[in-house]
Formats: sequence, structure tokens, C-alpha cells
Amino acid sequence: MPEFDLIIRNGSVVDGTGAPAVRADVVVRTGRIAAVGPRESNAARVIDAAGLAVAPGFIDVHAHDDGAVLSTPMDFKLMQGVTTDIVGNCGAGLAPRDPSQPPLPGTELILGDVPDADWRSFGEYMAAVEGAQLALNVGCFVPHGAVRYRTLGMDRREPDAAELQQMREHVAEGMAAGALGLSTGLIYPPGAFASTEEIIALAKVAAEFGGLYRTHRRDEGERLLDAIAEAFSIARGAGLPLEISHHKAAGRDNWGKTEQSLALIEKERTAGLDINFDAYPYTAGSTILAVMARRREAEPDGVLIASVRDHPEYEGKTLAQLADMLDVPPDQAAQRVLEADPGTVAVFFMMDEADVRRVLAHPLCMIGSDGIPSPTGKPHPRLYGTFPRVLGTYVREERLFPLEEGVAR
Repeated sequence: MPEFDLIIRNGSVVDGTGAPAVRADVVVRTGRIAAVGPRESNAARVIDAAGLAVAPGFIDVHAHDDGAVLSTPMDFKLMQGVTTDIVGNCGAGLAPRDPSQPPLPGTELILGDVPDADWRSFGEYMAAVEGAQLALNVGCFVPHGAVRYRTLGMDRREPDAAELQQMREHVAEGMAAGALGLSTGLIYPPGAFASTEEIIALAKVAAEFGGLYRTHRRDEGERLLDAIAEAFSIARGAGLPLEISHHKAAGRDNWGKTEQSLALIEKERTAGLDINFDAYPYTAGSTILAVMARRREAEPDGVLIASVRDHPEYEGKTLAQLADMLDVPPDQAAQRVLEADPGTVAVFFMMDEADVRRVLAHPLCMIGSDGIPSPTGKPHPRLYGTFPRVLGTYVREERLFPLEEGVAR
């Protein structure tokens, strides 16, 4: 009887630490790596990996698969080599929730198909994840937007003392259930209605459990530097590490600002703040059309409709093309689409390649897809292509950083 299930022989092993690749065999028994190194043992299956790289499964540090992990085989991640998904990002998530409330606006398309859910608390959602037949590993942040929506609905106001305490209790419950920290999405209602002081108060709860603060900042364009400064103040005020989501400079007038933003991050880290950031390897982003349409960080010919319910004829067209098709100005074309589906998701071409390269090359950068697992439509290619693009385009072709560093990221 074979001693092992699988031996991957003669590969160049890149272990994810950033250390130089080494020629070694990888030995697997009962679904786990049993050894790395030369082995003469026999196995039920042998793969000759000569001339190939062998690496651990990748971690998608910024995903929106909160519902998808429960309802899909996650092929769009597994085919990229992703074996761990981090969800609950940008303040958006599936818990806590009140079944009597309508879903948090936008989550139906952003977070993937959601099975019939009977959970209310974050812990109950985590239990559903734990009990599911998952295709990969899942880690989750407490989403500030969901916490605020559960407590205040879409009210644009400050919480009173009792409401703030209720929000703190939701965060504490989530952290006790195993959350990694608190996330915010400060361009999305209702998270956008929160003051810095409110976020600090909630982040302090995450800090008590050893969590970190992760943020989609209030602005990634004209007020990018101010938004980063606010993130610093929240992390320092709450006493916990900071992770900046999908770092970028959006809008042509802001191209090049990543030089300043990265300098600010380096200065703050030197001063003692534990800070990192993630990015995806594309010059286009993707999110809810209703949020970005009013920010005007992309021109009409740079806004591509990705997913809209009941109107597939709109998908794959830019706002400029839709304006011609509907014989209306571009801003009215956007309004027409939103009238058809307020949760429409679009792709926005708004970054400069030089900024993307500068951010990706920075040693503090991690790779996250920020992919939106829309069940229909024409999603941003980052959903399927983030990790191959990093290793193929920026490692192998562009040589922006070596393979070992790419895998470590």
C-alpha cells in the first residue's frame, strides 16, 4: 500500500515567505502536506513538476464572496489557485441582520447569491459558514455598514449613546465569534454617514479582541490624502493595526498622487503604526453604479455596465454607447439604467497604469481581487484573473518583482 497519497517531484518550491525557490518534493498524505524535501517514498500518485513552480494556495485578502462561499463551487477563485478568501470587506456583509428589514442596499449583487438565511447575528452567519461544505477557507471581518444598518437603518445622523452601545455590542459579538477585525466602506451608505469618532469607538472594540481595522476610505480621488489621514487617526485612536483596501488614485486629475500617499504611509509606519494595504492589478475598478455615478471619477466612455437585472442588452456597453442607443445625454443614460435596477454594477476605468505599478511594487502591498461575484452579466476580469495577472504580467513579463515576492504577496 502506498505510503503517501501524492508526491509532487522536482518542482521549484516557492513557499510564500519570500525566500528563494528551492528544488524539492512536496509530499501529501490524507489531504495535508506531510513533508517538503527529497523523498524516496512511494505514493498513489506522482506528479513530475520539473520546470514548474510549486506554491501554497493563495489568500485573496480582499473579496466580496460573503454569499457566494455558501452557494457556489467558487471556481472563479480555485482556478486562480486561491484557497483562502477574506470577506466582510468595505463595510458590506450579511450580518448582523434583522429579517424584517430589506437587505442592505447593493448587497444582492455585490456579495453573490445568498441562500435562504435564518441567521441574525454575526456569529450565526459564521456558524453557517462553518457548517457549509466550503470549497475553500474563509475569514471574515465585521462589516460596519451592516452594523450601522441593523441599528440605524439608512438614517443620516449620529447614533445616540444607547445606539452606539448597541453597535459596539454587535462588533463585540462578531469579534468573539471569530472575526478578524472591523471593516468600513466610507463611500457607501450607511457607512458614509458615520463620523470619525463613531468609527474609533467601534474599532476600539475590535482592538480589545486583537483585531485590525480595514477601510475603503472616504475618498480615493481628489481627497485621497485627507482620507488616508483619517484612516491613520482611526487606527491610532483605537489602538489597532490598519489595512487600507484597494489602494489607488482615481480620476485623471489625481493620477500620480500615489507617490504622496505611499510616502504618507511609509512615514506613518516609521512612526510606529502597523499599516499595510492591498491592491488589484488593473486600471479599472468596479462597484455600484449609483455610488460612483455622482463622483464623476470616470468619463462616460470609461464606465462599462457589468450587471443589471432584466436588461442584459445594457451589459457590456459604456454609458457613452448607451446614451447613443437611448438617444439621451450620458447622465440621463446612467439614470435610465438605475431606474431599471438601482443595484446595477459597473466597471470604471479611472486609474493610471503608472500608479497601479507603483502601488503593486511597494513592499507593503498585498494582492486582493476585490472581485464582485455577480451571478449574471459581464463582471470585471479581476474576479477570475487577479492572481494569474500578477504572476503572468507583472512577474514574468514586466519583471516588476521576482516570483518569490509575487507569491508572498
